[in-house]
Amino acid sequence: MDKGWVGVGMAVVAVGIGVLVLGRDAGTPPDGMVPIPGGSFLMGSRGDAGKIGFEIGVDEMPQHEVRIRPFYLDRLEVTNEQYRRFMQATGRPAPADAKDPEYYAWVDGRPPAGQEDHPVCYVSWYDAEAYCRWAGKRLPTEAEWERAARGDDDRAWPWGSRFDPTRCNAMESGFRWSTPVGSFPEGASPYGVMDLCGNVAEWTASWYQPYPGSTLKRGAFGEQMRVARGGAWVLTAEPWSRATNRNLAQPPDLRHRSLGFRCAK
Repeated sequence: MDKGWVGVGMAVVAVGIGVLVLGRDAGTPPDGMVPIPGGSFLMGSRGDAGKIGFEIGVDEMPQHEVRIRPFYLDRLEVTNEQYRRFMQATGRPAPADAKDPEYYAWVDGRPPAGQEDHPVCYVSWYDAEAYCRWAGKRLPTEAEWERAARGDDDRAWPWGSRFDPTRCNAMESGFRWSTPVGSFPEGASPYGVMDLCGNVAEWTASWYQPYPGSTLKRGAFGEQMRVARGGAWVLTAEPWSRATNRNLAQPPDLRHRSLGFRCAK
């Protein structure tokens, strides 16, 4: 696991059980977004996540039914070029980290050459939330993110039940850095959302909390860690990039080379 990551689980189901469903159709999506239907789905895992250095998967249980309203989700992760326009409009500083100047150095308000269509990274939760507000959108909740990734059939990855390194950018895929958004069309979710497994992990709106019915106790639970979802290029696909994985809870001020976001509405 990359040293920049905190090995604890992820966030609260902000769209709780019992929320009224306003219909399954979210209507005509805004540009660049896809409609995710409302309804019920099984969130979490049945406890078959396995182990990687320490036990994981315990915060993905119990699997439980969640009902959500229809919503829109960006088909692609927010790119460096899109974030540049946000910076120009708002004066927000460029994302940066002194550890990776060779790979990710913004110069005069411009992203690294050749990476304009890569997902923006080194953005905190606050940066991501500010971008979404500027764009007239918001961050997806953890439940919405998982719904968009899994559909209705309890799949482990957006495309199905078996990992395939040719369908995403995870450690096994061998790219060792982010790739242009939408590079893996065969890895799309049931609703056509891209890059939900790998490339960069994605901030959500949710706090890291135990699932309903869980007896798990963790010091990280509460309103201190925000959930990020989806694995990343630095993480092994099994089990880190599964659609149910929550072991990426992070402090909201963290900026990391494998952490970005997309917007919901």
